[in-house]
Amino acid sequence: MMRTWSLMHLVALSVIGITCGALFAGWNLVWGAASPLFAAVLPLQYLLFAGTWVIAGPLAGLIVRRPGAALAGEMIAASVSFLLASQWSVDAIFSGAAQGIGAELAFAAVGYRVAGWRVALAAGALSGVGMALHDLPLYFAGVDAGYAAALAAAMVVSGALLGGGGALVLHRALRRSGALGVIGA
Repeated sequence: MMRTWSLMHLVALSVIGITCGALFAGWNLVWGAASPLFAAVLPLQYLLFAGTWVIAGPLAGLIVRRPGAALAGEMIAASVSFLLASQWSVDAIFSGAAQGIGAELAFAAVGYRVAGWRVALAAGALSGVGMALHDLPLYFAGVDAGYAAALAAAMVVSGALLGGGGALVLHRALRRSGALGVIGA
């Protein structure tokens, strides 16, 4: 397992977290404006879009591949989102922690050595599990068990596809561009 962190790893992690946090803040605005439409047309809107909030952890884990990188990436992004006036206030940080722990577990399971599609999808899916564990009791406390299970499944699938899959696509694009050559990711 690679344990040492260089300055470039810290810079890369910071750039990932801050950039994703700014994207989260923009997505928060779109989400807030579109939620009434989602609720009317597609009650399980999480199925399509919730995974966008978990991309920072898998992306940080894929690029930095050090213990704590996925959690830190998601926490930095959540903190930036909060600081840019997230409608969820400080809860954005707690949500980021739950999601980041999920991503971190996927990378820890492979000793931070592997950065392929299986790990990326698992990191996204486990981030979705963290999202479900955080969001369901807080934001969906009154729903019946069947609907809660459907919401949780939607969060996990979206986390895998948008969060993990999106992170893998970004990672590969950055690697092809040569932008990751300095840190060897």
